[in-house]
Amino acid sequence: MAHKILLVDDDRINIALVKFALAEQRYEVIVAFDGDEGLEKVNKESPDLIILDVQMPRMNGYEFMAGLKRSQGVKTTPVLMLTANETMEDMFKLEGVKGYFVKPVDQQKLKASIVHHLGPNPI
Repeated sequence: MAHKILLVDDDRINIALVKFALAEQRYEVIVAFDGDEGLEKVNKESPDLIILDVQMPRMNGYEFMAGLKRSQGVKTTPVLMLTANETMEDMFKLEGVKGYFVKPVDQQKLKASIVHHLGPNPI
């Protein structure tokens, strides 16, 4: 069964680009358009990895991370953050984020990071 990745982003163009990059490796990609919907899908879908945008309406990436920590207890799903700001690394580390990518996302680096955290996709 393919690894399940939850992509939480309000930018439909960015969603399409990331999904295209991950389709090649046949990951199962689930999409949420804001943090509230993302947390619902974490609980419903139990993704293997989360790709999370920082700036979103209703609930931003930091609020999502706080909700994720509350809902998962000791279990931690790896989170990769997407941002337009190149100087956020220290803040992301404080939140427990495993990596971050500046938009537009380098697709090869994103795929390499996913493999690093999940191993090869068992398709």
